[in-house]
Amino acid sequence: MRRIVLGGIAAFVGLVALEHLLRTDLPPGEHFVSEYAVGWTRPVQTVAFLAWAAATAACALLAARVPWRPIARGLVVLMLVAATAGLLVAAVWTTETVGGQLPSDVQRTLGGRLHDLGTLGILAGLLLAALTSLRLIANTRYRLTVLALGVALVAIVPALIALRLDAPGIGQRGFILVGLAWQLAFASRAEQMGSA
Repeated sequence: MRRIVLGGIAAFVGLVALEHLLRTDLPPGEHFVSEYAVGWTRPVQTVAFLAWAAATAACALLAARVPWRPIARGLVVLMLVAATAGLLVAAVWTTETVGGQLPSDVQRTLGGRLHDLGTLGILAGLLLAALTSLRLIANTRYRLTVLALGVALVAIVPALIALRLDAPGIGQRGFILVGLAWQLAFASRAEQMGSA
């Protein structure tokens, strides 16, 4: 399972990096990752979302194998399933926003709303899974890793403001990287606990 997590995350990061090269019309500082699914790179972004969904589902399976604390285990699994569902929804329906804002000449559609709900499911699912995992995994090193990632997550927006950068795309990518880093840390520790 951990290999699926690693492979899915590597594929997601690699495909998004490739899209940065392919879509020079979408500067990363000004545009969100979902915007690569609008236009000719849609298949690439769809595969990227599906790869991340596979990694997240594998994290849920690893969490389910942890042999104790059934309530915490169940909540972590539930939150990871929610994040996986959010990724699948984001893969199927494209965004209608540009840099996180709906253009004035664009009428919101059901597909756009579903995409927004999917991305909310990703964010909320990963955040709540990470917090709940602190109860599931009683390991000081893991807890310090989650704490450091939490500090990094909270520091992203203030850091951009302090640097006077109006770069919502960079902020979003920072949030995504924190989530991916947590998934890697969680998968490693949960696999060890599940095989113990």
